[in-house]
Amino acid sequence: MNSNESNAAELDAASGAAELAGVPAHIRINDRIEPVDLAPESTVAVRWWFDAAGSAAKAADWTSYQIIVTDHPLSGNTVWDSGRCDYDGDADITLEGLAMPASTRYWLAVRVWDGEDHVSAWSRPATFGTGAGEHWQAKPIWVPADAAAPGQIDESAEFNLPEEDDVATDDSFFVGDKKAADEHNSRGWAFLRGAIDLPDKPVVWATLNVTASSTRAARQFVYRIWVNGTFVGYGPTFPIGDEARYDGYDVTGLLNAGDSNAIGALAYTVEDQRFIAQLDVCFADGETARYGTGPDWRTLPGTTIYPDSASVGTQYFEAPAENVQAANYPFGFAAAGFDDADWTPAAVRGDFEKLLPTPTDKPTVQYHAPASSRLTDDGHLILDFGRTWEGGVRITRAAGHGPADLKIRYGEVLNPDGSVKWHLSAFNNYEDTWHLGDGGTPTTMETWGLRVFRYVEVIPSVDSAEALRHLAAGVGVDGAEGDATAADSIEAAALVYPFDRSAASFTSSNATLETVWNFCRNTMESTNGNIYADSWTRERAPYEGDAWLQQHAHLAVDDAPALAEYSVDWLIANRTWPTEWPLYLILAAHDAWMRTGSIRQIAGHYDDLVTLLPTRHLDEDSGLIVKDPGESSHTDGDLIDWPPVERDGFRFGRVNTVINALSSQTFADMADIAAALGRNDDAERFAHIAHRMRAAMHERLYDAEAGAYVDGLTDGASGERIDHHSLHASAFALAFAELPESQREPVGAFLRGKGMACSVYAASVYLAGLYAAGFGADATALIAAHDGLRTWMNMIDKGAGATMEAWDVENKPNTTYSHPWAASPAYLLPEGLLGIRPTAPGYAEFEVRPQLGEPGERGAVDSAAATVPTVRGPIAVRAERVAGEASAANPSAGAVRVIVDVPDHAEATVLTPQGAVAAEHLAAGRHEILLPPAKM
Repeated sequence: MNSNESNAAELDAASGAAELAGVPAHIRINDRIEPVDLAPESTVAVRWWFDAAGSAAKAADWTSYQIIVTDHPLSGNTVWDSGRCDYDGDADITLEGLAMPASTRYWLAVRVWDGEDHVSAWSRPATFGTGAGEHWQAKPIWVPADAAAPGQIDESAEFNLPEEDDVATDDSFFVGDKKAADEHNSRGWAFLRGAIDLPDKPVVWATLNVTASSTRAARQFVYRIWVNGTFVGYGPTFPIGDEARYDGYDVTGLLNAGDSNAIGALAYTVEDQRFIAQLDVCFADGETARYGTGPDWRTLPGTTIYPDSASVGTQYFEAPAENVQAANYPFGFAAAGFDDADWTPAAVRGDFEKLLPTPTDKPTVQYHAPASSRLTDDGHLILDFGRTWEGGVRITRAAGHGPADLKIRYGEVLNPDGSVKWHLSAFNNYEDTWHLGDGGTPTTMETWGLRVFRYVEVIPSVDSAEALRHLAAGVGVDGAEGDATAADSIEAAALVYPFDRSAASFTSSNATLETVWNFCRNTMESTNGNIYADSWTRERAPYEGDAWLQQHAHLAVDDAPALAEYSVDWLIANRTWPTEWPLYLILAAHDAWMRTGSIRQIAGHYDDLVTLLPTRHLDEDSGLIVKDPGESSHTDGDLIDWPPVERDGFRFGRVNTVINALSSQTFADMADIAAALGRNDDAERFAHIAHRMRAAMHERLYDAEAGAYVDGLTDGASGERIDHHSLHASAFALAFAELPESQREPVGAFLRGKGMACSVYAASVYLAGLYAAGFGADATALIAAHDGLRTWMNMIDKGAGATMEAWDVENKPNTTYSHPWAASPAYLLPEGLLGIRPTAPGYAEFEVRPQLGEPGERGAVDSAAATVPTVRGPIAVRAERVAGEASAANPSAGAVRVIVDVPDHAEATVLTPQGAVAAEHLAAGRHEILLPPAKM
């Protein structure tokens, strides 16, 4: 029994036996898992799921609660007690009046009562606390410029490699003809170490606060940090402005009271080299001690450990190949007792002007064995990890297995000959050379930086064949001659944002849909990073449209909104170029509010969101958006779709149907946001603009003869119609412009004839519009399609381990295979096929509208089921067609049986596929509804 479980047991013993089966679980504090670096003086908001033991529906319909906060995990003082409170329906409960000074730690527990006054057991206590805030007793440090590096660089190993053609470094889709690189990047490496002697008294809690700069050049984290030899975390994330973002880690269980302790960090950056850390330790006697970086820390330059190397980056960022010299590596430097006498005292650098905590959960490292492996005829080891990961590899070698000089090549796909494509389509060259020594001692080495890969190829030097044989045997290659019983192994060392794989699920009678959904769910797990980015392969930068899509998919598969909120906050302050992109931030903020119920973002950024509206382009006479289309790769240039080949021949004009459809949705969403915040005048004005814009679109841009929308008007609101009907004009109108009933069927028929004549990005809007309009079978057919290039199955068939930027490399030669925003089926299937959609903030009310399609119809399925995690608990829906022929003995044949599990404090409405209400006001618990066949 751990200490938190002990505390829960003590609480239950003190308050009497539990009468309500189940316990509050899945506790989230400010939408995070046990955060210990909340901003000082911040407001604390708590929510949880109720795990109703023995109930298939996992609901108890509890009506009141009690929250207590203590200052000790076992038997500390109660510093805050809500008493028994009636629940008011909000997803979050605010702990009003709880003091939150800097460097404070608490423990929180919850119990609930049902309407019959039965009380549950106390939850497992969850810890939370504040970071250092502005109270740092530490100084930024780095390696002195004149510090001596140890050892010699030995690059004498010989490799038998085939000659290769020169690889281009230009990117035909963007400006720039050479990769970013620093020819002296070895000077970016720093080993940093601090020793701390703790007094011999019990430790109640300990938090390690850390940050470093700068993330700019490499567009990635700057440090990895360990305490007493145990990995703790890496960071920081990208700052929003001129601040530095620090992370707080709970290291209580890693410290040794009455003994020496060590903190070790390995850092890399070529710009603004500064690192700061502060360990806050609270002892049982009430003392809180602070131990920070300063001149007493020891440092070692990494120039002879990671020598100058080529960049693994692109034209957008520089990141070094890691050609590690293990003979010079200070193995064990992060453990207590390591001899750092030859290291140099740290150089103190200038203070950080502003330090703010990162309001997200902390990513960590996971280790994954390859899904398959093989040896090539020329003695190379090829590893397939079965899916994409971000990070690198960990190689473990037992002693006595010979020298090991290895080239490690990473790739997102394979070459036609089966080798790893380490010259990536985005012009990265993913190759590291590891010189791991003569094999006299056991060795473990791990990639420090970030590569995005599914496949790894390990190439031995001419003297390292024995080492490779043992590695091959260790990963299970059939026929490998090495010692399979030894400890030799190669694993993916994956950098992963916390992700609950059990939170969401999807199954269907159509196996392809399951394959696609799992492909997209895996993409979200492995490529979220510590901020939403377009792709960590090529640009490593957030974009607004991408973040909107990534948030939608992420929240459909995991209850983890903090990362989405920070990413959108970042983009509100740092806009990118296309006309459409800032508009998507309004949609993202609205979607987050509807899914979480939190007004924190929409209230805190209300004025910023209003400035993102395209008001300056609003034509007062017509109500339409009128603007010059500009150039797609420049600020305020209309994008429509990307790459340009995916625009279905779209023709640009000063009135653009896609821009107007999206703009109408932004005004409608801002009207909802304004109303939620009590800004009624704004709400009325925005709603009027949206209504008028949509009416003008339907009047001026809809071509009744074609049953479709034209691409726009030539010279303005009074200009001529452009004589072209792209998929995009009708798809965006269908999704965003509330088509009149008389136009839906013609537009649906028009789009049905188009197929998937758009990119992966536009497909998300297109398919969501089809589902919303009742054309579910059409949308499902496109998601499940196998034929042609423009399918998710084509990505899988081409060997992608995550969703791609384009349907195929033929569509975009510099495409990358690591774009989480392209994983829209992760939400389209539960929200479209099964119709699980919030209709009130925080899923207080939601609807279920299954669209299985009619038997024999293209895209029809016999069954589908999904679980969607929400702030109130999981929503589970299963829809299946009743088999057989209709008869007196089987009157339900052909009907669709729908089973809905409604979480506590939510209310469901079940609709027919046509949108009629079949059942409403369904409270917490399990419900079964029979939807009659459409043709009855």
